[in-house]
Amino acid sequence: MRTRSPTEYVYPVDSLYLTALLFAIIGGFVASVLRLPPLIGFLGAGFAISAIGLESIPFVDNMAELGVTTLLFTIGLKLNPRDIAGPRVIGSATGHAVANTVIFAVIFGIASLLPLRELTGLSLTSLIFIGIATSFSSTVFVMSQLEEQSRSGSAVGRIAIGVLVLQDIIAVGVLVASSGRRPEIWALALPLVLLLRPLVTRMPDRMFRTELLVLTGIGIAVGAYSFCELAGLSGSLGSLLAGILLSGHPVADRFSSALVSVRELLLVGFFLQIGLGGLPNFGGFLIAGILILALIAKAAIFIVIIHRVGMNRRTSVLSGLTLANYSEFGLIVIAVAVERGVLGPSWTSIMAIAVAGSFIVGSIVADKEEKLLHFILHWVSELPESRLAPDERPVRVANADALVFGMGRVGLGVYHRLRDEYGLRVYGIDFDEERIERLRGSGHNIISGDVTDFELWQRIQLEYTPRLIVLAIPAHFDAIQVLRTIRETNPTIVVASTSQVRAHTHELLDDGADVAVYLYDGAGEELADQAMRAVLSQEVL
Repeated sequence: MRTRSPTEYVYPVDSLYLTALLFAIIGGFVASVLRLPPLIGFLGAGFAISAIGLESIPFVDNMAELGVTTLLFTIGLKLNPRDIAGPRVIGSATGHAVANTVIFAVIFGIASLLPLRELTGLSLTSLIFIGIATSFSSTVFVMSQLEEQSRSGSAVGRIAIGVLVLQDIIAVGVLVASSGRRPEIWALALPLVLLLRPLVTRMPDRMFRTELLVLTGIGIAVGAYSFCELAGLSGSLGSLLAGILLSGHPVADRFSSALVSVRELLLVGFFLQIGLGGLPNFGGFLIAGILILALIAKAAIFIVIIHRVGMNRRTSVLSGLTLANYSEFGLIVIAVAVERGVLGPSWTSIMAIAVAGSFIVGSIVADKEEKLLHFILHWVSELPESRLAPDERPVRVANADALVFGMGRVGLGVYHRLRDEYGLRVYGIDFDEERIERLRGSGHNIISGDVTDFELWQRIQLEYTPRLIVLAIPAHFDAIQVLRTIRETNPTIVVASTSQVRAHTHELLDDGADVAVYLYDGAGEELADQAMRAVLSQEVL
């Protein structure tokens, strides 16, 4: 047994927590100043804490595991099983997993010729483990990026989330197979619980208090986690299945909203835990650099496969760039390989650096997205219309008087006002498939598409130019970009927009909007009325 020397100092537990808290705040603040996601700062905080000699903080591992459990539960709450059952998602996830494993195994097979101790004598099993570990994308990082860019319900978001879910399932299979742990025979029946989803959606809706939603949500997530662990499966899979089971119930949105802050706080522990693993030596940093450079190959594999399954060029490239990062599951797979002696001990910290580096690269890519798109699209050929997925094909509109971009509460109010009060033939444009399906079912004319996608303008084929375009888009930056795109091709058409910040209305007007309405000065009806006054005044002139 190891005994403590008289000069060795033991930190009080409260000091450890205060140190972790201060480092996390400083790291998150610095990352925000540098326009990086705070999670990068939390990772850096973990490395910094490790550098000053603190190797562990009590209960951070439990906090991290609870954070990932809650995250997977909230992902499931927003997930429709059809989103992961489609051939596009299954083909993209499985195709990428196989191709990435093979290509990265070859890359590191060649890299093993370098005179680095960590690469010496890599066996075929080692190379396969590296290939599998690098094939996963980070659920935490990708979900943060999608929410920040308001793309969770877009084609890019649906593909990314579906791929992430299937990757999680693949990761569970890999971990079970590599650990030698056998699932219980009755675990084979667990997927059948999804058949109960129609019954769950009809359960009474009686829960509204935030504190009760938080406690109940975490309780369900942890309970499902424990149940799957008893079945010999990954507990994370149980949390995800529990969320999917509840996803059709009205309480799902309230669960999701109530758990956001709690989830983000718990995930701070996850990123601190990664950093606490410490830093590798020079050779380890060099290998991590190779892994970061190999993100180009990972993105390229995704782009090619997603394009092959029928998505247009822009959706394929955006999806590939979004998923081009390394995952917390990759860390777990590498840890299993280290535990079995397949890889050396330093590979855990190497993969941690690669994961952190991939997040930084992903943040930079997101910031320079449009410039990268223009460059990459030159290398991706357009598919013939017959090979495109149905919702990626051109949309022909014969008689539109007005187009409404964004069919949320405000956009729907504008649509009804223009149609019912002014007798216009109106088409709405939205990217949320559930909303589109619901509105089409109630008789609305809806075009499926992301209005920030410049290729959408090529998909929509108008018989004549509409009299009016209304922008009911929540993100101000997106509204400005769409407005500028419209003005480049249609300088005379009347454009009306809404804004969530009063000062932004002046910027919209300066960029060419004929009408800009502050959201809280009036709902969709007010925006529609002002837009029609602008249309009528222009026609009089």
